[in-house]
Amino acid sequence: MSDESVYCDMASVAGLKGAPRSVSEVKKNEETVYAEAKKAELAPVETHPEPDDSRTTGQETWSPAQAPEKPEHRYQPQQCAVVFLSLTCAFLLAGIIALSVCWQLRKENGALMEANQQLQELKKNLTALKESLESENTQLRKDRTLMSEILQFRNFPVEKYCSNETRCSHCPSGWTFNNSKCYFVPLDQTWKTWNDSRLECIKMGADLLTIQNKEEQMFIMNLAPTYFDEWHGYWIGLTGNAKDWVWIDGSSLTTGFWADNVSQTKTHVLTNTGHETKTPNSWRSTPPNMLNQWICENRALLF
Repeated sequence: MSDESVYCDMASVAGLKGAPRSVSEVKKNEETVYAEAKKAELAPVETHPEPDDSRTTGQETWSPAQAPEKPEHRYQPQQCAVVFLSLTCAFLLAGIIALSVCWQLRKENGALMEANQQLQELKKNLTALKESLESENTQLRKDRTLMSEILQFRNFPVEKYCSNETRCSHCPSGWTFNNSKCYFVPLDQTWKTWNDSRLECIKMGADLLTIQNKEEQMFIMNLAPTYFDEWHGYWIGLTGNAKDWVWIDGSSLTTGFWADNVSQTKTHVLTNTGHETKTPNSWRSTPPNMLNQWICENRALLF
């Protein structure tokens, strides 16, 4: 700002206070104003000192470092969020662990159930095998008894064939001779199972009938009285099944005389069943525990 402008301003201010009374006073006033304006221009700029941070309370003064700390009661949302996230993670981890344990237990339970089912099946199979072995053992004992009887009574004593020293026959009394064999039909005895019928034959030194050809079959049809019941007949020494029939002497069946194909579904064989016309096709199979009559056979005494 120029001196003249300052001077004019201050003169104007001075004029406002009242008009001078004389020229000398006006001149004096102008010189005074000019001097004050110059003084104001040359005076250094006064800088305001920074406010003192010291605090005065009564008679004591503290610096900011020495001022007593006041407890801060501030709401901190960051810490709450951290705590919430931590708890959430902990719950999730616990849930994952619990689900893993449950899944593992369920898996193990399924494996145990499967193993238990396999054990039950194995137990069932073992039980069936045990029953089968017991049945076979029982049959073997019976067969052993039969073999013992066969070894003991395989051949007739000679005195059964001969009534005296000079007269003998091919077969014992009551037996029928045919083609080097002797046949016996015990019609007066109680009907028996296949095994018991065979034992009766063995006790007489014979065995159940074996039929080798059609001629022998026709002879038996005429020898034994005809049954009028198609479900009963005379036991013969043939056992097995439809694919493998075996005679009690160990020979395989070569010529069969079955009534029909359905007759070959069981394990032991009857002959002369339900045929009044004496047809040779009269064999039927049946379970061995059925009660029937039987026909015994033995070798004839040849001379």
